[in-house]
Amino acid sequence: MIFYDMDSLAEKLGIDNKYKLTAAVAAWARTLSEQKGRTLDEDNEKFISTALQSFDQGVVKILGEESDEDRDPSPESGHDLVEE
Repeated sequence: MIFYDMDSLAEKLGIDNKYKLTAAVAAWARTLSEQKGRTLDEDNEKFISTALQSFDQGVVKILGEESDEDRDPSPESGHDLVEE
């Protein structure tokens, strides 16, 4: 398992809200785990570790950095948490 300092990862990505980063990483890990036929590179690697690496390496980024007042929280609004 890979350990990440969420404070430094959030700073590196320019995210001021660690909760948003945590939610996005969890959503990406869930997406990875639900992909049919997907296998992990290492037998012992968890999807959460793969998701964290994806954010750290810039493979995945968080969309919609607008303020909470400007964001429509409904699922129909088309706002996604992550983009590959």
